[in-house]
Amino acid sequence: MSVRKDIRITIFPNKPFQKYTETILNQIETFERKNFPKNEAMAIKKEVSKRTNTLLIAYYEQDILKEQNTQKLKSTSKLNGNQEKGSNKPNKVITKEIILVGYIIYSNISSTQMPVTRILKLCVHHSFRGIGLGEKLLRSVLERMDVPKRSNADLHVDVERTVAINLYKKVGFNIIKRIVDYYEVGRDAWLMEFIN
Repeated sequence: MSVRKDIRITIFPNKPFQKYTETILNQIETFERKNFPKNEAMAIKKEVSKRTNTLLIAYYEQDILKEQNTQKLKSTSKLNGNQEKGSNKPNKVITKEIILVGYIIYSNISSTQMPVTRILKLCVHHSFRGIGLGEKLLRSVLERMDVPKRSNADLHVDVERTVAINLYKKVGFNIIKRIVDYYEVGRDAWLMEFIN
């Protein structure tokens, strides 16, 4: 697999991406359906609209060549300038498309002692796994929220998802306790906290 060097991370929604909002949200919903059990798929539009939640997306831009039919006028006589409708001719137009490759949703939870940054969801497209993108998204959140100086951080992860658990450990999260039946009966989660 060739690694793209033009992958960027940004907060979403934002003004420059306003015209892509629906497309990006649809891509995230597709990720949710393909990567998580039905009972774990988030209602993304609802989650993004919450004041305490923030969404970071990893993406790249791609130029797409599209054909648009335009009505051309055909001149019948060069001398008198009479014109009649001609055939529709395809006109090639280059448009920019945003291709989502990963995202992370986190929430800022107030606390009497220190705020908590809770990682709610991390997902990387299967074609872009193993290149450090999940780690980059996690570190972006920790940096943005100034963890551990101004905020603690935690998350829940299925005890069976060893790849995710190892990623979280690599970034600095430690297992605190097992929560029985967290996802559903028979599916437990680890509560993990960021320890610097």
